[in-house]
Order: sequence, then structure tokens, then C-alpha cells
Amino acid sequence: MNFKEFLKPTTKKGIFCLIISFLFLPFISYDNGIRCITAPCPNSSIGSAFFYLLSENHNIYEVLYTNLILGLIVAYVISCAIIIGFRKMRKKK
Repeated sequence: MNFKEFLKPTTKKGIFCLIISFLFLPFISYDNGIRCITAPCPNSSIGSAFFYLLSENHNIYEVLYTNLILGLIVAYVISCAIIIGFRKMRKKK
């Protein structure tokens, strides 16, 4: 298998990439709902879209586009490796 075949886009790789990105890609800075009387108060969290949707307060402070782009690239490479690993496991059986 060559590098070009490894990175060739398929539907399965795209779906895995989106799932990995949704669950693990930290690119949203949002309000975590913690309120303090004294400073410093950690009322901001950086998390994935999944954790943002689970939070009680839906106030987005910032979207970190660099994290998003680099994370999508890494998630795609990981999804490629997962798909190739599944293919090799299937061939051994």
C-alpha cells in the first residue's frame, strides 16, 4: 500500500473523521457555568462540539480555527489508519 492509497478519500474515512472530530477535537472556547467569588475563576473551557453540547451554558467565547483545521487533518489521518487496520484484520480471517 502506498501513501496515495492511504489518503484516498472514501465515505467510511469521512464518517470516521467526522465522528472523531465531533467527539475529541477541542476548538470551541465556551462558558462552563462555573461561578466564583474570588479571582481567578476558571469560567471558560476549550472543548469539542460534543462537550459544548453537553454543557448547560451555550455561550461561545471563541472558535479556534487553527485547532479546527489542524484537528481535522489529524482526525482524517487517524480515520485512514483505522480503516486500513480494519481491512488488514478482515483479510487475516
